[in-house]
Amino acid sequence: MPPIIEPFYHPLCEQKGVQVFIKRDDLIHPIISGNKLFKLSLYLEKFAEGDYKTLITFGGAYSNHVHASAYKTKQLGIKSVAIIRGEQLLPLNPTLKDVAQWGVTLEPVSRADYKLKETSPRIQSIIDSYEKPLLIPEGGCGELGVLGAAKMLEEVDQSKFDFVVCACGTATTLSGLIYASEKHIKLIGVPVLKAQNWMDQEVTGYLDKLHCNKHNWQLLYDYHFGGYAKMPENLLQFVTDIKTDYGLALDPVYTGKAFFALLDQINNGQIEAGSKVLFVHTGGLQGAR
Repeated sequence: MPPIIEPFYHPLCEQKGVQVFIKRDDLIHPIISGNKLFKLSLYLEKFAEGDYKTLITFGGAYSNHVHASAYKTKQLGIKSVAIIRGEQLLPLNPTLKDVAQWGVTLEPVSRADYKLKETSPRIQSIIDSYEKPLLIPEGGCGELGVLGAAKMLEEVDQSKFDFVVCACGTATTLSGLIYASEKHIKLIGVPVLKAQNWMDQEVTGYLDKLHCNKHNWQLLYDYHFGGYAKMPENLLQFVTDIKTDYGLALDPVYTGKAFFALLDQINNGQIEAGSKVLFVHTGGLQGAR
């Protein structure tokens, strides 16, 4: 199915002479929307082609990635486990209630263990207790996640755009978009958490591993609104106004912050008059429940 790309009309954009279009990946599927299935796709191929019996992934209690992977593994009949950050899961929130109902085994661990997930004996003991596991990193990151995210620009006529903008949590999606971008495109990633100390290096590391020598990207670190999942009143009001006035649903954790950044960059002239911008809607709306 060809991508859904819609124009977005806003007085600010008209005043500044910038055209904005939205790639509505939030409309791909009612549950697995946005970038989630793209990042999962090559991991699921690896599972199908290899000698694996269990899929194990990681995430917080409101993880869009865990939610999407749970639904997909239910569809495919794959035994699935989610290692969840935080011991206190009861009562289950709407995200984890779905995940449990779809047959995923929840394995809560302490925040200390989760932070050291690559070396934690507790997490390793959980992994060892399941038969022939394939691990998917948090958020569907990793090289397979990046190459999956690169598919988001397939069938997009990049000659029509000057900028591509997206929200960033792990930098996986941005790295994939950079990898798939044409030379004239300028990519803007908006970290939704405090990531000044690591995200540049994360993107560079992915690109180096994939032998991708592109420098047509930047990260805007000033739009996290206090940190991951921080939702001050002005952000919540912005998301509400965009939905009410323009019919565009955003979430306050990811896309709301990135879209706020886009309009601010247009307003202050960082995205110059005459530009055509593609905003990639990465979904995540279920997490706003």
